[in-house]
Amino acid sequence: MPNTKIFQHVFWSFKPSIEGFQHCRPVISINGTHLYGKYKGKLLIAMGCDGNNQLFPLAFAITEGETTDSWGWFLACIRNIVTQRMGICVISDHHPGIMAAMSDPHLGWAAPSAYHRICMRHFASNFMTWFKDNILKNLVCKAALASTERKFNKHMNTIGRINPEALQWLEAIPLQLWALSHDGGRRYGLMTTNISEVFNSVLKGARSLPVTALVQLTFFRLNGYFVARRELGANRLASAERFTPYVDVQIQARVVKAGSMEIVLYDHVQGLFHVKSRRGRTHRLNLHGKKCTCGKTLIYGFPCSHMIAACQHRCVDFRLFVEGYYTTQTYYDTWASLFHPIFNEDEWPLYGGPTIAPLDSMQRMGSERPRSTQLHNEMDIREGKTPITCGLCKQLGE
Repeated sequence: MPNTKIFQHVFWSFKPSIEGFQHCRPVISINGTHLYGKYKGKLLIAMGCDGNNQLFPLAFAITEGETTDSWGWFLACIRNIVTQRMGICVISDHHPGIMAAMSDPHLGWAAPSAYHRICMRHFASNFMTWFKDNILKNLVCKAALASTERKFNKHMNTIGRINPEALQWLEAIPLQLWALSHDGGRRYGLMTTNISEVFNSVLKGARSLPVTALVQLTFFRLNGYFVARRELGANRLASAERFTPYVDVQIQARVVKAGSMEIVLYDHVQGLFHVKSRRGRTHRLNLHGKKCTCGKTLIYGFPCSHMIAACQHRCVDFRLFVEGYYTTQTYYDTWASLFHPIFNEDEWPLYGGPTIAPLDSMQRMGSERPRSTQLHNEMDIREGKTPITCGLCKQLGE
């Protein structure tokens, strides 16, 4: 037909999300999920995470499927349209299309421009498809969550004693992809793709809508997020709260732990200490270098209990060691940009572009159900179920 274009894919991100993401930690979670309804396709989602450890909706796309080309196109759109920040950590499952796109130097997501990390849940479940041993799977999760190489090696050695082949399988995969102790602080402690998968469940009822209605629904959902969280930020600013509720709770718990620690100063110029916990474990601390052998200050971006104990010993304000992403002002700035009301359709300017027609291959036949290209396993979230808290990583969505 004349003046007709075939719909292949569409990408969208809203200006408030683009502006707000520059105040978020440099971490995004990406995930794909099925569309239901008249047409086939996949909804691809990218989520950030704000200073209160809440999801931050960043970008969306509809594509024909999850392939190397579609993931590469989606990531290229994010890089070209949404953010040019360097050093972003991208957390995903191990879908081959994502793995290929993240390693393509032409797309702008290869190190050091960005760093790829694997969702711990999907990693452990992939391990289970090979070894089918719940004891080993739990040890893999413990190794992945270990904050120090000492703890990591302890769990790996146990795995090796039980099953040497399992240890070889794990060691063949770059440790920085899945082990927190080898991450270098890129993840900010975010071990799973839960933030994007939870948003998938929020949109479940909308995935049977036409494309334009789905885009419009994301507009209104995101506006709701921005209004509520902007108000929370404004209220905390008015109350002179310095940090987000998430960090306040974490810091308060660490202050309590710090009160029972023994501190020995070695060099006040360099700020060298060793700190002994109530359990008898000693950690070495470089206050000026913001380093502790427990690894938690580097991992999370705010001081561990050992650093707080050293600061209190030297009458130093430990709040200076909290990264700026967690301040109330930054939290407010994250959600400060406004969505604006949509005009009535009869007030829109006339559209003079081509007619958009769907690909024949995207039309669903009768009661045909979508076939998954995701690597399913026993740890996947079942759509429509209320997210619960994981007993290992304490995050929602498992």
